[in-house]
Amino acid sequence: MDANREYILELFKIVSTKSILVIDNKGNLKRLYCPFKVVACVELPPQITVGASYMVDAVKMTLELKEVYIIQGKGYFIWYFKII
Repeated sequence: MDANREYILELFKIVSTKSILVIDNKGNLKRLYCPFKVVACVELPPQITVGASYMVDAVKMTLELKEVYIIQGKGYFIWYFKII
């Protein structure tokens, strides 16, 4: 776990919790700055409803190196959502 923590600390020296890099429909690399909008692909009661849109306030990483979106003060794995 210490190696992951060190990796995360080094990574966040060059990236930010306030943006992500995505590839758009045309294959172009774009940076999205928080807040950006996502749509829930799964039901996560009581807060998250399938098909509802939410604003991502920050992007963080767990110690297991899994990315999470911070939405309404709580962390959710990014694969639960689709960027719109």
